[in-house]
Amino acid sequence: MVRLQHVGVTFPPGQADTIRGFYGGVLGLTEMTVPPEVADQGWVWFATRDAGIELHFIPDDLPPDPRRRHHFCLQVDDLADARRRVETARFAITEPGSQIYGRERFFVRDPLDNLVELVELTSTPAGGAELAERRASAAVRARRRARRR
Repeated sequence: MVRLQHVGVTFPPGQADTIRGFYGGVLGLTEMTVPPEVADQGWVWFATRDAGIELHFIPDDLPPDPRRRHHFCLQVDDLADARRRVETARFAITEPGSQIYGRERFFVRDPLDNLVELVELTSTPAGGAELAERRASAAVRARRRARRR
């Protein structure tokens, strides 16, 4: 089994406090102590609510490209509260181009132009089990077709 352990994101050197202000201050993530082996490299790490799954920021001279759409997604318990905090901090919110069943979400660029998706997984309404079963069956059929090729 594979499990995501961390996501590494770059930021311009000298901007660690900007990273701390957005991810720690606005989004409320808890900063972690960076291991002593890399403590002198200017890294900033944040914990998530899931033990062992972390968000790492690493200084790099190449700045994020605001034209790109690659991003990472942070799951929140209360999307309305996250939206309020982001708007209060005066960051522009971008609504998703498409809706995904069971995932209320929006996008925001951090102060250094990294794209972040915030999502709340909503409860499954009546009939949701049937939809989940259809999706699982479709995935099985797709894997079978791929094996035949």
